[in-house]
Amino acid sequence: MNQNLLDIYLNTLNITNEIKTIDDINQLIKEHEKNFAFSSMKVLLKEDISLELEDIFENIVIKKRGGYCFEQNKLFYEVLKALGFDVQFYLARVVNNLDVEVPQTHRFTVLNFENQRYLIDVGIGFRSPSIAVKFIDEVYYSHLEYSYKTTKLEDEKYAMQIIKNDEVFTATNFDLKKCYEADFEMGNFYSSKHPCAAFVNNLVVSLIVEDEIRSLRNKDYIIIKENKEETIKIEDFNHFYKILKEDLNSNFTEDEAKKVYEKYVK
Repeated sequence: MNQNLLDIYLNTLNITNEIKTIDDINQLIKEHEKNFAFSSMKVLLKEDISLELEDIFENIVIKKRGGYCFEQNKLFYEVLKALGFDVQFYLARVVNNLDVEVPQTHRFTVLNFENQRYLIDVGIGFRSPSIAVKFIDEVYYSHLEYSYKTTKLEDEKYAMQIIKNDEVFTATNFDLKKCYEADFEMGNFYSSKHPCAAFVNNLVVSLIVEDEIRSLRNKDYIIIKENKEETIKIEDFNHFYKILKEDLNSNFTEDEAKKVYEKYVK
């Protein structure tokens, strides 16, 4: 990422201070998740999902069309790298608390900072942590009573776990074997093209703001607040389009939104 793109990104998030500490990075994560929607909209519109940085930047930062893990986490990785941090990229399996065999179709970032290792994931939708999660089997508070930890499993494997109300939810598991851009291209192709892939078959758009999580999942629009969860009935297309643009900060044309609404919401 060149300095011009970095400056546009930081200005878009209204970040004016230098990013030097873990607290600074956590604030950057929060601002990213508050402004840039996690979204399967482009997949459902059968767009080709480019993993070229310039295309990701144009889609997420400039056009506000959102993206999923291969886009969101690549963008954030490149930002941290441009800021001078030591970061690596890896693949994970999204298991959603189930004992299932699933492919490695999730990109995330590992940060090495002051002799500590942190997991950073701004691309797992409404379950994304709003903090860098230290690689130690301790619970770290994130937001809205959600806490996270990385747990070491057998055979040098790890899990990212979410804790709320003393209940543990395993979101992903992974190892730390070296990955290449070609691996992400493969995972991206599966996630955006395979007939059984979740994002090929489901509308998912979410945004994590300061006091709530906004999550659109097919016909359900769910608002998660501290100690409260509300499902809002989508009344018609105009209501859907307003939610998409105003609540979820997602910029699509009416024609594009109607195509998705007719098939996945109505």
